[in-house]
Amino acid sequence: MAQVQILLSTWNGEAWLAELLASLNRQSFADWELLVRDDGSQDQTLKIILEWQRAYPYHLAKFITDGEHLGSTQSFSKLVEQSTAPYLMFCDQDDIWFPEKVEFSLAALQKIENERGFCTPILVHTDMAVVDEAKQLAAISFWTMRSFDVEQSKQAYLLTNVVSGCASIFNRAAAERAFPVPYRAMQHDRWLALVCAWFGQVYALPQPLLFYRQHANNQVGAELQSIPSTEIASRVEAWSQQAEVFLQRYGDELTRADYRLVAALAGLQYLKGWERRRHILQHRLFKQGILANIALLLFA
Repeated sequence: MAQVQILLSTWNGEAWLAELLASLNRQSFADWELLVRDDGSQDQTLKIILEWQRAYPYHLAKFITDGEHLGSTQSFSKLVEQSTAPYLMFCDQDDIWFPEKVEFSLAALQKIENERGFCTPILVHTDMAVVDEAKQLAAISFWTMRSFDVEQSKQAYLLTNVVSGCASIFNRAAAERAFPVPYRAMQHDRWLALVCAWFGQVYALPQPLLFYRQHANNQVGAELQSIPSTEIASRVEAWSQQAEVFLQRYGDELTRADYRLVAALAGLQYLKGWERRRHILQHRLFKQGILANIALLLFA
C-alpha cells in the first residue's frame, strides 16, 4: 500500500484528464497511488483512465465504474470509504499539479501530526494559481483573489469555507472522523474542513501548488467574489441544514456554548424575514467581510 492515495472523481473529463495525469506522473514524491471513481461519464473518460492504467499499472490502485451519477460530494465520499492509506488527497480532473504538491503537502501534515499525534484529525490546504481554459494565468494566488482570511476560527467554518478539496491533504484520523459525508452537507471538502477545524487542526500552507483551471463547466469556480443576492437565502438554508446534521453527528461532544451556536445556525432554516435577520444578529452568525454580512442581512 502506498503512503499517499490520491482520490480522483471523474465525470466527462476527456478534455482535461491527460494534462492532470501527466502532472501526477511528474510528482517528486513517488510513494503514491490513484483511486478513481467515475461518476457516469458519457465521453472518453473511461478510455483515457484505462489507457493510463496500462501505462502505469503500479499507480492505479482502484477504478470504480458502477455507472451511478452521485455528484462530486458523494462520489468523493465513496472514494474515501474505499481508501486505505494513512494520507489522502482529493484531486479534480481539470487541474494541473505542480511537481512538489504531494511532497510539500505531506511534509507539512506530518510535521503537525508529529506535534499533535496521529489520532488528531489534520487537514493541510495550500494556495492555488488560477488559470483560464487555455492555461493563461489569471491570478497567482486564489486566496488573494477571493480575499480569504485562511486563519479563521473554527466557528467561522460554519458559514465560510476557505479550503479547496483539490488543494488538500488529510490524515487517516480525519477520514475516519468526517466520512461518510452526510447527504445534507454542502460539499465534501467543506464538510471535512468543518470537522477538522472543530475536532483537530486545519493548517494553511501559503504556497500555490497547483494550477486551478477555470472554465464553463466548473462546479465551484474562482471568479465569483461573493454569493449573488438571489442565492443568499438558499445558501442560508444550506448552511443551516449542514449545521443540523453536524449536531446530529457530533452534538454530544460539543461544549454547551458551542452546541448553542451550532443549534442557532441550524434553526435559521425554520425562520423567515425579520425573524431570520434578528436571529442572525442575536447569535452573531456572520461571514468574513462587512459587505458579505450586509448582503446576508439584506437578502437572507
